[in-house]
Amino acid sequence: MRLRITFLCGLGLLSILGCEQRIPKEELGTIVFEVPAVPGAEKPPPMPELVGAPDSHDTLPGEPP
Repeated sequence: MRLRITFLCGLGLLSILGCEQRIPKEELGTIVFEVPAVPGAEKPPPMPELVGAPDSHDTLPGEPP
């Protein structure tokens, strides 16, 4: 019985904490439908060259190194 009362009090407390004021629509911001043109966005940056010893995970199991 004590467990039920504790559970119901905790559930009530959680439901009260979730009740806050609604944010006015003016503060929500705007939706942008047009994507701005960014120069170079269509060309990805080059991948860096890896320097060092080859990793043991470069080959699949059963393949010769």
